[in-house]
Amino acid sequence: MDMFDDTISELRGWFQRKLAQGEARRYEAFPLATDGQAHASSARKNPTIILREDTHIELGHPSVGSCSAALATHEASLVVNGQITLVGPDISETDQRAVPFAQIAIARSTGNTEETSLAMDKVLHISAQTNGYMLRSIPDMIWARVSKDAARSGFSLCQHGSRLLSLLHEKCADIAAAEILFATSSREDVAGLKAIVEKANDKMRKLMTYERKPDGTYECTTALDCNECSEKPICDTIREVITIRKGDKLITLERKSRTSRGEHGHS
Repeated sequence: MDMFDDTISELRGWFQRKLAQGEARRYEAFPLATDGQAHASSARKNPTIILREDTHIELGHPSVGSCSAALATHEASLVVNGQITLVGPDISETDQRAVPFAQIAIARSTGNTEETSLAMDKVLHISAQTNGYMLRSIPDMIWARVSKDAARSGFSLCQHGSRLLSLLHEKCADIAAAEILFATSSREDVAGLKAIVEKANDKMRKLMTYERKPDGTYECTTALDCNECSEKPICDTIREVITIRKGDKLITLERKSRTSRGEHGHS
């Protein structure tokens, strides 16, 4: 099992239940070679600033809640390439000025899933802005504005998801398949999704503190002993799927079966 497979499986179950209850819709992304690349070029040439008076709707405003995640796996059955799922109203289906917003990208990677997840997150935060869509984001959250002009021109989350998928395929070489999950339904739904992805985001934040070695292991450089470190529970879950070193020693779980012969173990 890869680092984020349990989270991806739980997310798929959540959206599948919404689909069974008639609360979700699924779309197929627009052809990536046309719509997506055209929008990606526009984003690079015309960075946009949308003033409050020019805003049609805010997605994920702090007053209503938001959730953002980018997760990669090697398991093909966990990703449906080009699929976009939406729970809640699309842009043209609500007169609210601000709606809760969850945006979750999942992808099948042919490389290192942790590195692919980091690359995905970077693309979705740096390259997603385009004419009519302004992104204001902070870690694990997403706050975006859609302009009045874009809304009048038919901006939709299906269109937006198609462009995001195009960007992911274009900029992340290790992605073999990708899909996008959106929710705009309620503060409670978005909070529920945030609770699901929180463990994965905790792992991602912790991974970013490690140094990856040429042999594929990760090194923890903190001076604290493992038993004194407040982040030990997170490290314990990470060590299920990757090997962490501390100096010349492997940091292993307390279970003897996970301690490599000939190495010293810490818990």
